Amino acid sequence: MKSFRAARNSALLSLLAALALLPGVSRAAEEWPTRPIIVVVPFAAGGSLDRVARAFAPFLGKELNVPIVIENRAGASGQVGVQYFLQRPADGYTLLAGAQPNFSTPIIFQKAPFGLGNIELINAHEVDGVSITVLAESPFRTFDDLHKAIKAQPGKITIAFPRGGSNQLLALLLKEKLGWDVLLVPYDSGAATRTALLGGHVTAIVNGAVTDAEMKPRVRSLTLSTPTKLSVWPDSPYVNDLLKAHGARIPDVGDVRFFAFKKGVRAQHPDRWEKLLRAYQAAMKNPEYRAMMEKMGAAEEADYRGPEQSQRIIDDLHNLLVEHRSKFEE
Repeated sequence: MKSFRAARNSALLSLLAALALLPGVSRAAEEWPTRPIIVVVPFAAGGSLDRVARAFAPFLGKELNVPIVIENRAGASGQVGVQYFLQRPADGYTLLAGAQPNFSTPIIFQKAPFGLGNIELINAHEVDGVSITVLAESPFRTFDDLHKAIKAQPGKITIAFPRGGSNQLLALLLKEKLGWDVLLVPYDSGAATRTALLGGHVTAIVNGAVTDAEMKPRVRSLTLSTPTKLSVWPDSPYVNDLLKAHGARIPDVGDVRFFAFKKGVRAQHPDRWEKLLRAYQAAMKNPEYRAMMEKMGAAEEADYRGPEQSQRIIDDLHNLLVEHRSKFEE
């Protein structure tokens, strides 16, 4: 009986080995992806990061020939979603859609149980400049108008922003460099910040440039935080060009929306890593996607920068936040 079982097992093993050598079976074993890929968005649906992920997902899915499924896991300033993402296997079937410096904020200020070393950057998908925005009916036609009013009315001008990111950092840097005595009003989201401006509750807001443009023609931008010219604000000047008259300069700051794998995918599955990069670049070049970005006003901000440059961008914003940590804690 034992010899019969041994012979049967040997035959089964030989059959399996022979099947593995067949071209069709071998390719099926090596193919990736063979099921939907999940993109974890660690914030609620409807925000700017969710918008970026949902706009790009169909085009990436088309290149990979599988559905791309968006999962919103909001909570604790993004920590709930990031930790959920990090609990999943490093097998290439889960991506993180992240935002920086929001990703670093809980690491630096809340001792989050993760760090930059836990993710592998695929691409800094959008590098979004920050705008200082006022109502179209505001008496402040220029940045200099706003500056003069702040100096003439110390403690009276109110400037709002979403807390904890580049928007708040820009407001704090301008306050320090120009000696502004203003009332800084943090909100929990960009949507709440925009609502405060439209409702006339604050004088100006510091917020994402492209998302602020969605409020046109009810608002106008006084200045942008980066030198990148935006079609949605073609006449808004670069803030450091304006600061030259005051003998001041500040670092370029902005919000970055990125996609990443969990650490380990690149080393454990280099074929999947390379295939994803090729598919990502092809999706970015898709004429329909580029037309969509043009329509949304984000064409200048959305680009393929690659893992290495993207990592530098994310690291630089993290270090900038660390450098100016004390300003957030005042």
